[in-house]
Amino acid sequence: MGWLISKKDFEGSDERKFEPLFKEAIGYGAVLSTLHFDAHAKEANAVKDSLVDFLARLTKEEGVLYCKGEIEEVMESEQGGFSSNAEVKILTDSFPTLLRITMRYGPVALEIIEPREIKLDIPGMQDLLLSASEISKQYAAYVVEKIWGKEELEKYRERVTKQIEEGRKLREKAEGKK
Repeated sequence: MGWLISKKDFEGSDERKFEPLFKEAIGYGAVLSTLHFDAHAKEANAVKDSLVDFLARLTKEEGVLYCKGEIEEVMESEQGGFSSNAEVKILTDSFPTLLRITMRYGPVALEIIEPREIKLDIPGMQDLLLSASEISKQYAAYVVEKIWGKEELEKYRERVTKQIEEGRKLREKAEGKK
């Protein structure tokens, strides 16, 4: 990529210290944004626990350089359950990574803080489209698992696994041309 910033550079609790690192990473193609997520359950603890678990998984996603979330107080809803939301400040190494995360986790709202504009070269555009394709195939596989029989499902899995692998090879080839 040409830059050497990793998650370890963002360890600590004082976000103000990270501003120069945010700027540097953004200069190399990283994207700083705020994502909003919600959770609903029949029990208050289940709502908070699911958001805590969700944030822990989000921080471990490939390409996430910084991730800090704040979970709102759990509220009882009029329909008899409980709900809460989380606001997550996240720095991803690229726009395709942010796309992959939004497609995988489905935030209810999103704000890109920086950069003000993004220019994509051909390998970047290909990476973006392949990320979208990979996620849509994973979603389709999930839906298919719930409907098809065992034999049909196995054939589909083999085909999708092959397609994903071919997509990864194309992405790696595109990244090699950067």
